[in-house]
Amino acid sequence: MTSQRGGPVIANAGRRSAAASGEPDRVPRLATIVYVVIGVIVASQHGYYADLGSLSHVLSAVVATALWPLILLGANLDLSLANL
Repeated sequence: MTSQRGGPVIANAGRRSAAASGEPDRVPRLATIVYVVIGVIVASQHGYYADLGSLSHVLSAVVATALWPLILLGANLDLSLANL
């Protein structure tokens, strides 16, 4: 099949890619959600959500959620704000 100009007709010629249309790509968004969910699970299993009564405990939970691979390697991410 050819177009009116004589070239081949491309099936997706009317569609724009997600990047060209300004829509965010779904794969990085899904990967971020999965990473955070795994982080919440790992941090929860290591007791970072057990006591959120102070700012240092809340910050420890946030850092542990973001840096969960370090927890699996044995790092202790408990933060102390007493020296500030």
